[in-house]
Amino acid sequence: MAETTKPNSNDHVKKKQMQKAIKNQKIYKFLHQHVPITKWLPKYNGKMAMGDMIAGITIGLTMIPQSIAYASLANLSPQVGLYSSLIGGFIYMNFGTVKQVSMGPTSLMALLTYEYTKNLTPQYVVLLTFMSGIVEMLMGLFKLGFLVDFISTPVTSGFTTATSIIVVMSQIKGILGVRFKGDTVKDILEKLIEHFHERRSGDMILGIGAIIVILSLRELRNVPAKGFLKNCLWFISLSRNTSVVLFAMFITYLFESSGTPLPYLTSDTAKTGLPSLQFPPFGYTSGNTTVTLSEMLYEIRSAIFIIPLVSVLANVSIAKTYANGGIVEATQEMLALGMCNIAGSFIMSMPTCGAFTRSALSQASGVQTTLSNIYASGLILLAILFLTPHFHLIPRAILSSILISAVLFMVDYQIIKPLWKTNRAELFVTLVTLLISLFFTVEIGLLAGICANIIHLALMWSRPKLKIELMKSKGVEFVLITPNNGLYFPAIDYLYREIMRIPKQEGYAKIPLVINCAHLKGLDYTAAKGLSLISSEIQAKDQRFIVLNASEKMRYVCRKSGCKSMVFCNSFDALPAAILGEQCKEKCILNSSSMKRNDTVVVDVPIMLAEVTPLLNIKPSNGNDAKVDL
Repeated sequence: MAETTKPNSNDHVKKKQMQKAIKNQKIYKFLHQHVPITKWLPKYNGKMAMGDMIAGITIGLTMIPQSIAYASLANLSPQVGLYSSLIGGFIYMNFGTVKQVSMGPTSLMALLTYEYTKNLTPQYVVLLTFMSGIVEMLMGLFKLGFLVDFISTPVTSGFTTATSIIVVMSQIKGILGVRFKGDTVKDILEKLIEHFHERRSGDMILGIGAIIVILSLRELRNVPAKGFLKNCLWFISLSRNTSVVLFAMFITYLFESSGTPLPYLTSDTAKTGLPSLQFPPFGYTSGNTTVTLSEMLYEIRSAIFIIPLVSVLANVSIAKTYANGGIVEATQEMLALGMCNIAGSFIMSMPTCGAFTRSALSQASGVQTTLSNIYASGLILLAILFLTPHFHLIPRAILSSILISAVLFMVDYQIIKPLWKTNRAELFVTLVTLLISLFFTVEIGLLAGICANIIHLALMWSRPKLKIELMKSKGVEFVLITPNNGLYFPAIDYLYREIMRIPKQEGYAKIPLVINCAHLKGLDYTAAKGLSLISSEIQAKDQRFIVLNASEKMRYVCRKSGCKSMVFCNSFDALPAAILGEQCKEKCILNSSSMKRNDTVVVDVPIMLAEVTPLLNIKPSNGNDAKVDL
């Protein structure tokens, strides 16, 4: 009778402990990936807390006046700007990956929001915020961050420059103290000329003076100083917007207290207190009219995709800027951005994202982690509680001056010179984006820039640069043709025309042609068929045609496309043997045992390369000097 062995209880316990450890490890990995605060919070210390507190207060003092100004740019109530900066900071602190990012309204988001909702009620803005968050989260879940890669730096530069110019032009009316609505630069210019006679000297003096003060205080941080004086100058510089707003409010209060009429326009009265928590409007009733969700979505149909795309572009660009060679968690950034906007829609927020200017300021302030957002949000919470009752004291000219001073430095004129010297095609893409954004709308300009970029890429693939040289090795002459990138179907007709021109040149009807695939990244079926056609026509004229340095994948594509007579060569050293037809070493691409007589031949014979002569200055075999213009 067989003896049964009882399982060891210790082994069973160890197995359970191992399974539990693996399970815990997976949980920790998930939390570290999707809740980044769990990764660095256990290592948090007093030094990091001090850095975050300084950076958070710095950003908060900057965001309070800017958020109010951005709300006015989007044609919304002042408190909406503060609401938009409030909840995003708390959420991004837990789920964000870039410590320099501070969530809130930006000039770009405000302008796009105005473009899409200028003739609509505030309910559409809140719904737009919610839908933007949903689309951003879907982009993160389906890993669609690669779509941002189609927006190149020249397109981004043209787009942000156009946005900055439009913001400056739209805020000139606040400096002049006039009221009108304008969409494009042309429309704004016409309205400015039309209403210029209505200008108010009080607004002009206050607005221009504020711009001068803000820009002057900005330069205080560059004043050479040490110790306590340096810290004082730095604090005055970073709080310049808040200081100007508070000083202007004090002047307005003095006017009202004395009963003197105000010589300038002031902001509208804002709703006081914290925002009420409520669901986004999935339909609403106005009088006897009921608007359904589908009707609301139809009104903002294109904005649902444009605004999330621009938001993701802003956050991912900031992440790449401060990655310092590290990994950019684009998916997590999109998820965090989506959560911020979805949560913001429950407190009547406008669409938000990160801003380069705030990120640069945060970096300069010594930010350590995303926990700095809690200090910025705390200051904004105090502003909502104690400042909103006094928003009517803020002059409109002051808000306009803050916006103008903020976006002036976003005009990217420095990109023109390097693009002019290096790649004028990309400069053309920048100008297309800029001009169409200025004279039509910014969303059309962005789409036009993306299309121009794709056309530019298509032209690069359809017209590869060909380096054509006459080379000689061990007494064997051949023409070497080297494309600079992959060969795909748009380029094959161009390649065919250029190669077939070579035998027509005097003295080159019998010189072998070699196409060098060293720089090729890929070869599609149509291009392989085109190479087969070139090979057949060249060899029909008793002229050799050889493919050099083709990868195994390229050879496989050529073989499957029916290229039976094409000759491949593995190296320069083997070219003379391949050209002379020496079958020193033959093998089939897939299986040498299955190679037929007319199958593709691969030659690999070690023969040293001798001399190289450029094709543009060739000595034909008869000894007479001649030039060949290819």
